Amino acid sequence: MSVAKRSGFWVLVCAVLSAGMAAAQQMDVSITLAYNNFLVGEPVLVQFEVLNATRDPIKIGGTDSKDALLVEITKGGQYNDIKPFNSAPIAGVFQLDPGQSFQHKVELDKWFSLIQEGKYVVRLVIVHGGMRYESSKKSFDVVPGIPVGNGVQMFVKAQELKRLFKLVYWYRNEADRLFLQIQDEPGSRIWDTIDLGTVMRVSPPKLDISPEGEVTVVHRSTQDAFIRTVLWSLPNSVEVVERNSILDPDISASQRVKSLYGEMSEEEKTEKKSWWKFW
Repeated sequence: MSVAKRSGFWVLVCAVLSAGMAAAQQMDVSITLAYNNFLVGEPVLVQFEVLNATRDPIKIGGTDSKDALLVEITKGGQYNDIKPFNSAPIAGVFQLDPGQSFQHKVELDKWFSLIQEGKYVVRLVIVHGGMRYESSKKSFDVVPGIPVGNGVQMFVKAQELKRLFKLVYWYRNEADRLFLQIQDEPGSRIWDTIDLGTVMRVSPPKLDISPEGEVTVVHRSTQDAFIRTVLWSLPNSVEVVERNSILDPDISASQRVKSLYGEMSEEEKTEKKSWWKFW
């Protein structure tokens, strides 16, 4: 082999090795969706995963950080970007040394408006050393659900406010599941949609709203059992306070609570809060 050919050969070998080393010094970025379909108002839960396979430490967040973690979401088209309404860091502040990995679960709807029905596409991006490391794109749908019941709550001390409750079901993980959607009027405030569990649609679910603010939902979960879910619904809060299985659904909506609109003393409120916020 001539000197010129040998030189060219070693240049090619060095180029291939350099390319291989550069490829190895990458960052693995991925995103996992909890489901492919989310109900309107349901928290859009995802998990971020980042593996630092570079030789440099990576610092996300903080005043002196040159690295960044970005989430990019589009709806209905490649260039229809959805801008975040929440300026807080979506994954907080963290540092990854070479070889370290990072996992983080987050509800995307707390940063992006994902209320409208339709198909969305999301990806995770890490910016480090002037390079973008992107996860593969994942798509999910926001769906309305199939309605099976509804109710309206009026408030004694907020007469301009009306709260709408809608029971819907959706097929997920090889079973029908019941959801409670909650929306205020006026203002169109949408509360987190609540997954009430599996449902057998042969028996329509029962929704009971008391004047004091106790909301009770009873639905058949299996052939022999029902699930009873109780919420406190106040003008500025909605809280799940009880969820249990029962055999006789007729007794589930008979309880009534004392007034929650100011008649209790501060000591009574504190004592009450200690048990109804156990979840």
